[in-house]
Amino acid sequence: MNNKKILLIVLALTAAVAGVFCSRVSQKENSVDPEEYLGHIVNAAEDVLDGDIQQISKTELVATLVYGHEAESDNSIYYRVLQTTYGEVGNPNIITGVNTDALNTLFPVDMMDSCEEMMIQDWHAALYKKDDTAYLCWTCNPEVTHVLEYTPSKLSDTEIIKMAESTSPIQEQDNS
Repeated sequence: MNNKKILLIVLALTAAVAGVFCSRVSQKENSVDPEEYLGHIVNAAEDVLDGDIQQISKTELVATLVYGHEAESDNSIYYRVLQTTYGEVGNPNIITGVNTDALNTLFPVDMMDSCEEMMIQDWHAALYKKDDTAYLCWTCNPEVTHVLEYTPSKLSDTEIIKMAESTSPIQEQDNS
């Protein structure tokens, strides 16, 4: 893509964001629906690109379970499940290990102090650590990634790995 087209896209997106913001301010709404706001930006981008914009993938946090006591938050385990939906041009087949793109929605993978790769059952896994926080992550399939977040000075890596190994995939039910 040449520099003029990139500049045009950036200017158009900036104008679209400013337009949406100004219309919200002029309507004096106290709250903005994020989905509606994002929809305006995507529509503006599609108008500028003449429909050449395509969604590659989208990752969402679909579940968070907390194991522990509220009074001892540094002794808690946070079990998170991420769901990645692949768009028109996304290719789930390129994910052959831990889905680091999905993990980046929770924490910056490249900024971790360490990463130890391993297997959890038959799934690729990685144990990331940053300061006194650890993330044991594994990808069951390109669409589902699991994360156990904990404090390694309070809970042992071995116990967390055992917890992860005790998980089992959800079996799809036959509704026929």
